[in-house]
This record gives sequence, structure tokens and C-alpha cells, in this order.
Amino acid sequence: MKKESCAALKKKLDSVFSLYIRHRDAGICYTCGVQKMPSEMQAGHYVSRTCLVLRWNEDNVKCQCYSCNCMRHGNMITYRENLVLDLGAENVERLELRRFETIKLTSEWYHGMIDHYKALLKEYQ
Repeated sequence: MKKESCAALKKKLDSVFSLYIRHRDAGICYTCGVQKMPSEMQAGHYVSRTCLVLRWNEDNVKCQCYSCNCMRHGNMITYRENLVLDLGAENVERLELRRFETIKLTSEWYHGMIDHYKALLKEYQ
């Protein structure tokens, strides 16, 4: 059996994590409140998903509609205001500072996270 690359595992984790976030948030946009089927929504990141340390952080990722996530570039002012209400200003500032951390991810880590979010997703299906 061929071993999957970390790039392939990252893609799998992105997919299952996004699906989990959209179901967890019941298809309700974090920034405008519109509700649709989770399959019609997106997983919007507060700190860009290019920051691996926060890419799969549940506090950093919320369900968003296409309009807020893409057309309004994340609707960041409202996103941050809502995060402060939900997490508190200190925790949002900690989240923002974590963008400067670096991590090295292994295939074992990816497999563990994929399994974790698949299990969590089962609760919604």
C-alpha cells in the first residue's frame, strides 16, 4: 500500500474539518447570521489558513456564507467583534499572536486529526 503524502493528508483534513465546522455551527454564518444547509456554507478562518498552527483551530474557524467569506474577504471586523464576545478580548489577542508560531506536522499527526474530526462529524450525521 502506497503511503499518502502530507499534502494529500492536509487536503483530507481540510475537507473533514470544514465539514465538521459547518455542521457544528448548524449552517449559520458567523458574521451575518444567514442560515443555509451546511453543504452550501464555508469554513471561514479568522487568521488565514496559510498559518498552519491555526488552520485547524476550532476557535479560529467558523461557518460563513460565500458572501461573507469570499466577497467580503471574511467580513473581518464583524468576525473579530463576534470572537471578542464569544472568547473574550485576551483570548482573541492570544489567537492573533499565535500566527507567528511555526510547527512541523507529521503524517501521524494528520491521520490522528482526520480520525478525530471524522468521529466528531458522526455526531451530526
